[in-house]
Amino acid sequence: MALQLASKWSNAENRRREGLRAAHAQDADTLTDLLTTYMRLKSSRKGRTSELTLKAYAESVRQFLAFTGPPESPSRALNQLSAEDFEVWLLHMQEAGLKPNTIKRHLYGARNLMKALVWANVLKADPSAGVSPPSDPTPAHAKKRALTQAQMRDLLALPAELHAEDGVQASRDTLLLALGGTLGLRAAEIVGLDVTDVDLSGAALTVRGKGSKTRVVPLPTGVKTRLQRWLLARQAVNPASPALLVSLSSLNRGGRLSTDGARFIAHAYYRHLGLPPEMWGLHTLRRTAGTHLYRATRDLHVVADLLGHASVTTSAIYAKMDVDVRREAVEAMERLRAGEE
Repeated sequence: MALQLASKWSNAENRRREGLRAAHAQDADTLTDLLTTYMRLKSSRKGRTSELTLKAYAESVRQFLAFTGPPESPSRALNQLSAEDFEVWLLHMQEAGLKPNTIKRHLYGARNLMKALVWANVLKADPSAGVSPPSDPTPAHAKKRALTQAQMRDLLALPAELHAEDGVQASRDTLLLALGGTLGLRAAEIVGLDVTDVDLSGAALTVRGKGSKTRVVPLPTGVKTRLQRWLLARQAVNPASPALLVSLSSLNRGGRLSTDGARFIAHAYYRHLGLPPEMWGLHTLRRTAGTHLYRATRDLHVVADLLGHASVTTSAIYAKMDVDVRREAVEAMERLRAGEE
């Protein structure tokens, strides 16, 4: 990053020259580089912006450039865009069947590119500033489903069943699923764990979460046992690696497991369990943990603390996702009403 700043974006004159060239040529790689530099230096999160966010915004930039036309003859020049151009793009994505959240993400990625071009003095103002993404009529708790207790038990049993001859893979995969589905860790938190983050004697796990915030998560007996098994099994793979979860693929054996690798592993078990594709994300495990934690405690403050939420408002979705909680509420109301009668 320091080398990029020193050569290409180090001062206003360089930024404008390189930005103008990239905008004129519709140079996706350079524009993405400018966007990344802007996000890390000038956005509200600055250096805490996650690699996943940057990767998603890079894809959004490419999607937007595809909409504006080929570099040699774009139908919409980047220095002549209007709010209407962005509104047409949103409509184009809606007609292509993209979901509202995906459209919103693409808009935010393109919008941050516009802000980066303003920073580079290529544009005077952000033409997308007044454009809003389409609203999603489906409540978040209705479209983001969690696994039932029975499904989660079946999921945790699958690695041992499917890899009975490979105890190393079975041990690693079971731990990965438990870290997400029992402790509620995010994908980046799971793969970012180091062996030194594990405190077996204190039954605790140090987790580095969003915004460089660190929290200590207690280890229930089941997860602690799975950790002990994996720590023993990983000795046969790469005991020198600092990473807790390592790759078992031939190309990266012993290296830190990537988020894409973790998703690929989880997807295989989701498919085998017969879950619909919309539930194949790793975040399904975190939603499952949040829902089950709320059901066990009925305390949003505990859920927020364990999952690393800044506010209980974020955790409130897990109360809405628990169908049994709502059923118990109306049944309790009915019993009260019967007593009054």
